[in-house]
Parts: sequence; C-alpha cells; structure tokens
Amino acid sequence: MVSKKIIVLLFSIYSFSLLAQNSNIELIRKEYGNVRLDSSSCAALYAKIKNTTSTDILSNSYKGAIMASMASYTKNKQEKINLFNQGKKIMEESIAKDTSSIEARFLRLTVQTSCPKVLGYHKHIEQDKAYVLANYNSIKDKTLKQMIAAFLIDSKYVTDKEKSNLKNNL
Repeated sequence: MVSKKIIVLLFSIYSFSLLAQNSNIELIRKEYGNVRLDSSSCAALYAKIKNTTSTDILSNSYKGAIMASMASYTKNKQEKINLFNQGKKIMEESIAKDTSSIEARFLRLTVQTSCPKVLGYHKHIEQDKAYVLANYNSIKDKTLKQMIAAFLIDSKYVTDKEKSNLKNNL
C-alpha cells in the first residue's frame, strides 16, 4: 500500500514538472518573436532564462537562441563573443541530441539568418529551412506554427513559392 502511494506521489510530481515546463515554453515561445526586433524584449527574456539549468532539449534550444541573439545588443566586444559562442554551443548540443526537433532547428535557423556572416555560423541555413518547411504541416501548436510562418515569410532565404505555400497552410 505504501509503495502505491509513493508511486502516485512521484508520478504527480513528475506530471506537475512537465506541466510547468510546457507552460514555461509557451511563454518563452510567445516572447521569442520580439527578440530580434527589440533590445529590451531580448534583455527581459534573457534575464528569465540565463540562469536556468534544464536538461530539456527545447528549453535549452531557446536558451541558446536567446543568448546568441542577446550578443547583438551587448556593447562589450568580449561579452558579445562569449554570449554568441555559448548560445551557439547550447543550440548545437540540443540539436545533436534530437535532430528531429522542428522547433530547435527553426531556432537555429533564426539565429543563423540574422547573425553576421563573419561569425561563420551559417552552414545549416538551407538544411534547417528545408527541414522546417518539410515538417511544417505536422506542427500542432498554433502559436509555434504562426511564429515559424511569420519568420519564414519575412525571410530572404525563402522563395516566393515557399512563402505562398506557407500562407496557404496557416
């Protein structure tokens, strides 16, 4: 009898943890669209995630993308380089753990298409774009789907035909 109670308690704690993690991702996802547009939005989101220690691939992908994006708003050159490299490393480690994560690949795409070419972080643009486009219709989360479509429709890396397909599948 005691063991059943312990199992139920552990399952409840685990379920609550997953629920909290999912709602956290939803909040970050909603705010992520402003990261590239506004330094104060990026700084606020960075402040929320910079000290997190998650093993979740998606949480780490967002953390990496936000850190790399924050580098563009930082004045100190060394801090800029450190933030970008840390963010890049976190994203790459997350994607290496799960290459099938559409959202993680999308986040890497957003960073690679917006960072200066001199940083040399652009070799996965076409591969990630193709993967995201090929799997776009399998995305269930409406907010994520809209965020991806808005980004890709505005991107110079997406053809007019691909943009039209995205608009038709919103």
